[in-house]
Amino acid sequence: MSLPDSTARLSLVLALLLLVTTACWSGDAAEEGGFPRESFGDLPAEIDYVAMGDSYSAGPLVTTVRSDPSGCVRSTDNYPAFLAGWLDVETYTDVTCSAADTRDFTRRQRMVDGKRVAPQLDALSADTDLVTLGIGGNDFGIFSSLVSCAEGCSPKQQVRLLRDAARVEARVRKVVEAIVDRAPEAQVYVVGYPQVLPEGESCRAVPLSPAQLDAAAQIAGRLNGSLAAGAEGASASYVDVGEASEGHDVCAGKAAWINGPEMLPGIAASFHPMLDGMRGVAAEVFSEITGDEAPETERAAPPRDAVVRN
Repeated sequence: MSLPDSTARLSLVLALLLLVTTACWSGDAAEEGGFPRESFGDLPAEIDYVAMGDSYSAGPLVTTVRSDPSGCVRSTDNYPAFLAGWLDVETYTDVTCSAADTRDFTRRQRMVDGKRVAPQLDALSADTDLVTLGIGGNDFGIFSSLVSCAEGCSPKQQVRLLRDAARVEARVRKVVEAIVDRAPEAQVYVVGYPQVLPEGESCRAVPLSPAQLDAAAQIAGRLNGSLAAGAEGASASYVDVGEASEGHDVCAGKAAWINGPEMLPGIAASFHPMLDGMRGVAAEVFSEITGDEAPETERAAPPRDAVVRN
């Protein structure tokens, strides 16, 4: 999903000046990888992996920001990076980008620093074996509208958001069809959004009434339902992370996967997954792909020689 505009966008650019580095991973993280390469399901032993999506896949401000390009605010510890390490892929290309929507798969996206990046579909080829995709929350301004409803949306806004969340299905299906056209041999996994807000009672970070929380939950459920239907309509797999993320919402304290309303460099952007959230989503995707439990690693460690810089 995208980040709120104006002040938050400025804070994000300033944070980049503090965090941006090369795309290399630390030695400690690299030592945690090294899982033996093997075949997972129908995937070949040597996997060419492309990660696509918005900020919930990119992981803005989580630990270290990759510099290729820095304007996507893509973390070295996002869930695609964990997945690439656990699968010991042959190549790993990450084109996830904060603020992306489905249109940015075929057009040059304007990043948070004002520069532009190539369409995400350009990363695919006939050699691509695996694609993960997390997209849809920025279409029709859904996420930015929800953030602006921090104190609750009006009934009219709720109706519009529910309608727009349903409209995402067609866009996601179209994107998956385009992916399959570019990479006909690839297995495609559409990844849903985790639970951001609590059920029932809120907290200081989101002082909403039970009715307002219920309305937000309906919109989030409709959005994830659109992702699932869009994936199914294009013969892709859908990874539901809703159940796994229950009890890890923004109000869950030390168990939270989601950051609160403040931009925290090194931790996460506001209302976005933190390191635990990225690892948790990666574990669900890994399980969906392989049928096995994910390895236990603190940080992501894709094979060094596999990482393709953009």
